[in-house]
Amino acid sequence: MKLRNHLLLNVFLLLSVLVVLVPFIWMLTVSLSPSSDPFRRVAFLIPTSFSLEGYLQVFQQAPLARWFMNSVLLTSVLTAGQLMLGVLAAYAFARYRFRGRETLFFFVLCTMMIPPQAIMLPVYLVVNSFDWVNSYKGVIIPHIASAYAIFVLRQFFMAIPRELEEASRVDGCHSVQTLYHIYLRASVPTLFGVGLIQFVNNWNDYYWPFLILNDEMKMTLTVAIVQFRNDSYIEWVPTMAAATLSVLPVIGIYVLAQRYFTESSLQSGIK
Repeated sequence: MKLRNHLLLNVFLLLSVLVVLVPFIWMLTVSLSPSSDPFRRVAFLIPTSFSLEGYLQVFQQAPLARWFMNSVLLTSVLTAGQLMLGVLAAYAFARYRFRGRETLFFFVLCTMMIPPQAIMLPVYLVVNSFDWVNSYKGVIIPHIASAYAIFVLRQFFMAIPRELEEASRVDGCHSVQTLYHIYLRASVPTLFGVGLIQFVNNWNDYYWPFLILNDEMKMTLTVAIVQFRNDSYIEWVPTMAAATLSVLPVIGIYVLAQRYFTESSLQSGIK
């Protein structure tokens, strides 16, 4: 019985890995296929011949460097803002007692459960009323606060012994100094992990930048993927080549900082 359960578990895990990997492998193989027949296969995922013309088409016909810099700029500014507001909000929720604290934190958690697409239209109307459409402000400001960052950092701050904070008060530190000397210095690995997760999420964000940005030179890498299509036809090879190039930085970050992704996820389970 134990061996059978172990075997079933391994089969389930293998199928889960395949579900995740097959779309990525399909994207990669289509990007390496000739444009004349991108879907001809000798097997399910192996093309009959390989070609780099899709990547050459992306580099020659698209401002790839500009899109890349746009992604780096927007993602970096948005991630830094989410961390800064996350630290301040988490500190308040973890260490200050005020009327409505639990209710307010409950509403923060609720924002994690609402699909972004459900509130996209009202948020867009607000952004449009400020005349921020087709601007970086319109992409950044509506998402400058992250419920996930607030939640994880609050959990970590609550695990720090309150005696350390009281000792800093005795030494004459005010709230900002206590936050810096006690909480921030103790949470550097957690901040790094949360920052990486937020960076990857912001980098991969497609719908909101696609809705707000309509100037080709302001687009990000993920939005620019749709440039190789028109109303009736999709150029699959350059589209998949652009998609592959857009995920390479994320894969590189994950490979280099895999430990911090795991630690950050585990921190969410700390009291």
